[in-house]
Amino acid sequence: MALEWLGDRSLAFLTLTNELVIVDTVMMTLTERLDFSGMQLVFAEFALSRTAHSSTPENIPCTSTAFQNSIRSSEDRLLVLCQQEVKSISLVGIRHRVSALVEDGEWLEALALSLDHYEFTIKSQEDRRRNPDGTRDISNHPEFISRIRLTEDEEWIGDLLLSYITLAVDNAPESSFDSSKPSRIDLAQSHYQMLAGVCIEFCVVTRRLDLLFNEVYQCFRNSRYTGVFLDVLEPYVLNDKLRYIAPTVMSEFIDHHKALGDISTVERCLLHMDVTIMDFDSILSLLRKNDLFSALIHVYVQGLDDYIAPLEIIFDACFEAADEFCHGQAVAVEDRAFERYGYKILLFMRHSLYKKMFPTGEKIASDERIASMRPEMLSVLLRKQYEAPRPIQKNVNQQSIRKKKYPYIHVLVKLDPKAFLDTISILFDDSEVKFANDNIASNSVEDWENFETRNDCLSQSKENICPSRMEFVRAVALVLFDMRKTGSQPYTSDDALGTFQDFLGKYLLRGVIKVPPSVVCDIISRMSARSMQEKIICLLQVLPRNSYSRKHVLQIVEGSCLSRAALILHKGGVTELIENGTDPFHCSYHFKSAIDCYLNDKDASFQREVFDYIKNICIGGNTTVIIQHEKTTGATLHDILRIALCEKLPSLINLDPIPCTQLLAEIFVDELDEILSSLERNQDELALFKFYHAVISGDLTKIDSVAGHVLLANMTIDHHQKYLELMAQFHPDMVYHHLTSSDSYRVEECLKLCQEYEIADASAYLLEKMGNVSSALQLMLQTLEGRLMALKRAVRGLSLSTHQNKGKLMFTRRSLNARCIVTNLSKGKEFQGVCQILTFGLDLCERNSGPSSNNDHGSQLWFNVLDRLMNSRSFLRLSKELPEHSEIMYNVLSDLLKMTMQRLVSSVPLSDLIRKITTEHTGSHLGELRDMLTALLSAFSSELEVGGGAANAMLYDVKKLSGSLFHLKVSCNE
Repeated sequence: MALEWLGDRSLAFLTLTNELVIVDTVMMTLTERLDFSGMQLVFAEFALSRTAHSSTPENIPCTSTAFQNSIRSSEDRLLVLCQQEVKSISLVGIRHRVSALVEDGEWLEALALSLDHYEFTIKSQEDRRRNPDGTRDISNHPEFISRIRLTEDEEWIGDLLLSYITLAVDNAPESSFDSSKPSRIDLAQSHYQMLAGVCIEFCVVTRRLDLLFNEVYQCFRNSRYTGVFLDVLEPYVLNDKLRYIAPTVMSEFIDHHKALGDISTVERCLLHMDVTIMDFDSILSLLRKNDLFSALIHVYVQGLDDYIAPLEIIFDACFEAADEFCHGQAVAVEDRAFERYGYKILLFMRHSLYKKMFPTGEKIASDERIASMRPEMLSVLLRKQYEAPRPIQKNVNQQSIRKKKYPYIHVLVKLDPKAFLDTISILFDDSEVKFANDNIASNSVEDWENFETRNDCLSQSKENICPSRMEFVRAVALVLFDMRKTGSQPYTSDDALGTFQDFLGKYLLRGVIKVPPSVVCDIISRMSARSMQEKIICLLQVLPRNSYSRKHVLQIVEGSCLSRAALILHKGGVTELIENGTDPFHCSYHFKSAIDCYLNDKDASFQREVFDYIKNICIGGNTTVIIQHEKTTGATLHDILRIALCEKLPSLINLDPIPCTQLLAEIFVDELDEILSSLERNQDELALFKFYHAVISGDLTKIDSVAGHVLLANMTIDHHQKYLELMAQFHPDMVYHHLTSSDSYRVEECLKLCQEYEIADASAYLLEKMGNVSSALQLMLQTLEGRLMALKRAVRGLSLSTHQNKGKLMFTRRSLNARCIVTNLSKGKEFQGVCQILTFGLDLCERNSGPSSNNDHGSQLWFNVLDRLMNSRSFLRLSKELPEHSEIMYNVLSDLLKMTMQRLVSSVPLSDLIRKITTEHTGSHLGELRDMLTALLSAFSSELEVGGGAANAMLYDVKKLSGSLFHLKVSCNE
């Protein structure tokens, strides 16, 4: 509604809401806003013509109101024409406004207004003063700021703050601190805390650090409230508002917190400061003086990109602390500087090797610096003599660790060998790191002993190439040797030598280092003590043969029962001796020991691998002649291995006879008699039986028909006879089945053998084969009676409780009847023995009865068995047993009679059976035969019904087929 310029940069305009707004067009900020709604401004009205497309039907003029002529500017004043008067509005400058607030005593408002002015005017122009190339102007350093470079407004703002400080200090309240009343508020201290906060905030915003650390700081120092100022300064640093502290103030800042026992605060503050603009000489001397090594590292790395200088300085302090510790000076646990400095070195190295800044953890940006920093650090560790840091020169005590060889490694090994070697592992494990003379791993072991005379100095390493791993390994070994020689122990409880052996084992596995055979044995001994068998196996597979003593390593692993590791060594011994063709004794020893390693393993599948190993070793040894040995001149490797194998053959057969016999058939079939003789000499008859059984029973033929037939063809009648002798001794229950299925034996000798071992079924079969059928049956029936008596004793032992005891069946009278008990009893050994001998007897009767038999007394044999079963109740004396036990035995005998009758009716003529029943049971109720005959007749009746039904079904089908055929014939005729 009105628009007017006010001065060179301000624009005033009137809004529709009658507000006068003044805007700074340079800063594009709102300067002032005034309410003109009650001023009754003069306005002008004028009419505007309507457009052709106006929605108003009549052409009536539109009246508008304007205030443009009511507002005018003149000499930084704004004249406003009102209906009753003319008002003048002046634009007051920032200094007049601040002065007005100061005169009214509103100092804080004045300072706040001056800060707003600084933000809107001075600070906003800094982009115009930046260097276009992005570089820093050193003249902007806080120490170089002077009044010549300050603008007029900056000087005025600074003077305003100094005036406020002077007034605040002059009017400060007196200290009211009372030690007897510590809870009482000290007004003076609160006043200076508020004053310090205002001053620091003001100087930080206006970037007048020269004013803050000179005039302002001096005021607090003169007032003796420096501590308050420094305490208020701390949060500004930690919150990254203040990135610089003047050297003099920093010195007092350190002293202040050191007096408070909070020196770590200083280090935290330094991590938030811009170290690139600090006075390095002054700040570094302060940090060294106060042992602020974390901050020292930060300043060196961030400000000077130097990793070695702080490392040397901390090492020097660590040497001092280590000397005090070694000389037995009493130090509190929390004040052990040796521990603090040593672990700080390790942390610094770990961060650096992980490509991170210490202690912030930020990533190191420059890959080139990372590549050059690693060799520098490792070279410091590998210094053979102590080198003092450049600013420090001192006389060294002869007893100091500094006088040791490799003092830098020595002090870290003494501190914590495991942490130290873990730190070095970071470097060794990094695939990007290049090491000098890495082919040293393949050199001879004499290099280890001649380490001190080697000329490959570290200084000869190329740029960005780390010293060789072997140099470091030898240096650590030398330090540990010196520690053991002098009786020095590590600071920690860890075994330094054991930790070093773990370190060596790790890199021996990778093939990047090499150590003498004695050291390899020590490493394997440590692994064996910790049951690290897999690592030992991997190590033995990686190491060349000449890098360890097989004899000593075998003693170690066998003493720890590490069979698989010992197996690797024994295999190597066998292979080596086979290739050289000498020393048959050791060849045989390693071969047998390798077999023992397989057999002693707890894994069954691994044990069976022994057969493949023997096969691979033994095949092809026929033509290899062992020479240069007086006792075995001309003997082949085949003979040596066969003799050794014969000693282990019983154990192999007991493991699994089938693959063992298969192996013998493939390799030693021509020496079968010698092998069997060796088995007999070993006096392991069970293994010999298993061998015979695998061959003669046909188990081998099922797996390998060729090997089975080859070995079976080499078996004589004497072998078969020996097999039967062993079978009678170990498995008498198998003799009868073998006799019925084979003819390779001498009948008379077998009969004597079976009678000697009381094998009734086999003896009866042999008697039958010799023609003495009656004696054979009589022997079986006697055996049947004996087993029935044993079954009765087993029934007596059954308990009538609901529990089970040692595998015996228990039952209750209420829950189980006699028939159920018999069913469960049939699973027992006694009942199965009765059924077995009865079955064998019935088989004998079947073979000697019927039309194919030449025996005229076939039916009588059946009747003898039947009579013996029917009379068994009397000789068992069941009437004197408990009713429950008698009922069980009755059911058992009934089942046996049924089984006998079911087989009898198919072999005995019906006339003989009727004659037997009518003759011997005339006038009786048939006794035990009644139930049996009833069951047989019932079964026969059921069979007749089934047969009749089948006949009717057949007749129906025939009739239906005949009808279909008739219809087909009729159809053909038509």
